[in-house]
Amino acid sequence: MKTNRTWAIAFWFYIGIILSISMSAYLKIIPNEIERFPYYDTILHFLLIGFSAFLGHLAFNKRKIDILNFSLPLVPIIISFFVLIEECLQMFSPHRSFDLVDLAADFCGMVVFTLLAEMVKPKGSSEKKL
Repeated sequence: MKTNRTWAIAFWFYIGIILSISMSAYLKIIPNEIERFPYYDTILHFLLIGFSAFLGHLAFNKRKIDILNFSLPLVPIIISFFVLIEECLQMFSPHRSFDLVDLAADFCGMVVFTLLAEMVKPKGSSEKKL
């Protein structure tokens, strides 16, 4: 599978950031001040997971797979599985809780940011101007 090196570096670096945030939440070392913002958790789920889908989709050159005559983006599907597993694991943590709203925000973020990634023109492409 061919990757775009610049986007791939950004994607894997960002995955490291996401893992750090997730571990911080499990260890309950995220600052309490953030809780003052209404719906901060849902908004962050939308943005953080959505942006990972954006970077991943571009990193792997918008690769798609065909499932039942539908062409679906590969990396966002893979991220979806990990997000679903991680959200379910929260049921076993004393500091985290499973939340369908967070899961919905994750999936909505992936859809929106994947659509945004689809609008990004590949490097080296040029449009003819009249």
